[in-house]
Amino acid sequence: MPDEQGLIEKAIKGDKEAFASLVRQYQNRIFGFIMRMTANRETALDLTQDTFLAAYQNLSGFRQEASFSTWLYQIAANKTRNFIKRSKREVSLPVGYDQASEDDRPDTGLEKKEQEALLVEAISGLPHKQRLTFNLRYFEQMKFKEIAGVMGVSVSATKTNFAEALAKLKKRLG
Repeated sequence: MPDEQGLIEKAIKGDKEAFASLVRQYQNRIFGFIMRMTANRETALDLTQDTFLAAYQNLSGFRQEASFSTWLYQIAANKTRNFIKRSKREVSLPVGYDQASEDDRPDTGLEKKEQEALLVEAISGLPHKQRLTFNLRYFEQMKFKEIAGVMGVSVSATKTNFAEALAKLKKRLG
């Protein structure tokens, strides 16, 4: 299988299978990110599709100054932000919400569910920029420089957003 750079170059030249390979490589991560931001599976599926459609349509404009994943997350973040502005709702979900786990058994304790609900409520109460920064750093494990690229802000602003998000979450969660 060609490396990512090779796939990008082929996709720019119109190779649809190369772009399909890039989609397969990133679709779960992009979907999970959008799912945590919107808390709606159908919306996340639609926005994921919109993200990859926009990426395909604008692939020739990809300058390759940032990584392909950073560029995709930037598109996804913009699509999600626009959706949230239109719908006037902002909700986040805990990591793994979009994936089944062994903990999803009926015998899972009520206490764990209550803790997850508190976490969801605390994250959803963050201002959009702080929630976006928190999700990209904590759940997507991006570096501050990558987050800054996605959000179009400085690295110091990204660090400040993350620190403020953590402080608010600690205060809300005790």
